[in-house]
Amino acid sequence: MNQLIENPNVVRLLNLIDDGVLVISAERRVVYINDTAKSILKYDEGEVINSRCRHIARTTECETNCPLTRAIDADEDQTNVDMWYRTKDGQEVYCRTNICLIRGDKGEVVGGVEIFKNINRIIPVEGSIEERFSFGGIIGRNPAMQEVFDLIRMVADTDSMVLITGESGTGKELVANAIHYNSFRRNKPFVKVNCAALNEGVLESELFGHVKGAFTGAISDKIGRFEMATGGTLFLDEIGEIPMTTQVKLLRVLQEGELERVGSSRTIRVDVRVIAATNKNLEDAISKGEFRQDLYYRLNVFHIPLPPLRERREDIPLLVDHFIKKVATKMPFKEVEGIEAEALSRLMNYDFPGNIRELENLIEHAAIRCQNGVIRAHDLPLPTRAFANDSQVTLHQIRTPLENLERDLIVKTLESCGWRINKTAQRLGVSRVTLWRKMKEYAVQKPNQD
Repeated sequence: MNQLIENPNVVRLLNLIDDGVLVISAERRVVYINDTAKSILKYDEGEVINSRCRHIARTTECETNCPLTRAIDADEDQTNVDMWYRTKDGQEVYCRTNICLIRGDKGEVVGGVEIFKNINRIIPVEGSIEERFSFGGIIGRNPAMQEVFDLIRMVADTDSMVLITGESGTGKELVANAIHYNSFRRNKPFVKVNCAALNEGVLESELFGHVKGAFTGAISDKIGRFEMATGGTLFLDEIGEIPMTTQVKLLRVLQEGELERVGSSRTIRVDVRVIAATNKNLEDAISKGEFRQDLYYRLNVFHIPLPPLRERREDIPLLVDHFIKKVATKMPFKEVEGIEAEALSRLMNYDFPGNIRELENLIEHAAIRCQNGVIRAHDLPLPTRAFANDSQVTLHQIRTPLENLERDLIVKTLESCGWRINKTAQRLGVSRVTLWRKMKEYAVQKPNQD
C-alpha cells in the first residue's frame, strides 16, 4: 500500500480525477486523501492523515454498515453504495461510493481505496433502500430503530401486554400495528382508542360499553371497545391520560379478563390483547399520584421505547423518500421527482420537536409548493430560528472534526453530574444508549476513587 501512495505518478493521477479518494489501512486509518476528497469534505491534508476514517467521512453507514468492512468480510469490492458524508463544517453531502480492496504480496487484504462522487444535487426518490430498512410500515436504519424491529419480532407472536413509550409523533401507533399484524391475532379485530380525546364519562362507556338507561342519552345498549376487540388487540393510545377512577376499572379487566358495562351488574368475559402507548413518564406520574402503580406494572410487561427523530438523523433521507411517495397519491396531477440536496441537508440539521409527524407535514407542504417536480430549501416552512445557535449545547450540534471537543464536553458534563448516566444524557439531550456509545468510542471512564 505504501508503494501506491508513494508513487508520484499515481498520486498525480489521483489528484486529477473528479472523484474523491481516500486510501485506508486495514486498521481504518486514512493514509492518503486526494484533492477532490479534500474539496468535498472541506479538510486540509494535515487534518486527515492517520485519523480514523469514520471521524473524517462520518457517513450514515459508518456505525452500522461500513462498506469497507462489508468488502473485507465478503472478500470482494463494493460498488454503487449511496450514502451521506458529513463535511468538516457539518454539511451533509450525498455521494455514490465504490470500495476497492488493496492486497499485499500474499493476497491478504491490507487496506482499501474509497472512491466517492458528489452525485446529482437532486436526490431522487428510490424504493430499494427504503425496503431494506423497513418493518411493518416503520422505516429506520438507525441502530435504535433496528432494536425496535427486533423487539417487535420478539413480542409479536406472544400474548403479552406491551407498553410503547416515546415523544409525540415518534410512531407509537405504527409499532402497535406492526405487533398486531405480525401476531396470531392478525385476522381478528384491531381496535384503537385515544384515551386523551375522551372525557371520563365518555371514556368508560367507550371502553366498557353501557346499557340502555345507564345515563341521560343512553337510549340503547352499546358494546365497548373491549368487546369489539374480542379475539384481537386493543390499542390504548395516550394511556397516561386515563382518570384514576377509570384506571381502577381498567386494572380489573386486565387482571381478570372481565368487565361490566356502565349501568349493568352482569359480568362479561373478554379475550383481548392490550397494547398501550404514552408520551408521558408514567413513573413520574405515579410519584405525583396521577397514575396507579399496580396498573403501570400490569401494562409494562414488555417495554418498547421509541427514539425521537433528532437521535436518528440518518433515517431522515429514507423517511423523506417514503413521504414523497405517500404524498404523491394525494397529487395525481403533480409529479415530485426528488428533493434538492440543500433542502435535505436543512432537514438533516433540524431538531424536529414534532418528530416524524412534523417531517411528514413539512414534506406535504413542500410538495404542494414545489415547482418542476423538485423540493427546494425555500419550499420548506422551517422556522427561521431552527438553525440559530442555541445556548444549550447538545451532542448532535457538535460537528467539528476535532473530536476532542466532543469528548471534553462529555467528560465535563459527566463530572458536573457526578458521573450519573441518566442525568448526563438528559443534560446533553441524548439517550443513554447514545451516551454509552460515545463514552466507549472516546474511551471515557470514571476515574478510580482512591
